[in-house]
Amino acid sequence: MRPKVLLYHLDSDTETGRALRAVLTGQKIFTLTVRDEQAGETVGRLVATNAAAASAPALEDAPREAFMLLCSLGDKQLDRLLAAMRRAGVFVPYKAVLTEHNRDWTFAALVTEVVREHEAMQNR
Repeated sequence: MRPKVLLYHLDSDTETGRALRAVLTGQKIFTLTVRDEQAGETVGRLVATNAAAASAPALEDAPREAFMLLCSLGDKQLDRLLAAMRRAGVFVPYKAVLTEHNRDWTFAALVTEVVREHEAMQNR
């Protein structure tokens, strides 16, 4: 699978979304926007698609946090991306890497868990 990043609540009509998309384009990384109506899909199914398509009604309790899911990036490419984001002043606190463990989760469950873990670490 070619490297890609799924973006959630990081639309190009926001300053962070525009800046992040510019960084990803500069790194030649394909992006896919995940919409609220897709949050109930499994991560694996969303990663396997190459176009944003509404597949289910929007979840009433869909997460609202900006989130990015990094898929099939090698260690060096991930390091370059994170460094480019820092140089561009782009900060996305909630992000995860696609794993065999999380590919069967719903996208909403993954976002919710990453947010929960992040907040628990911040409150230590």
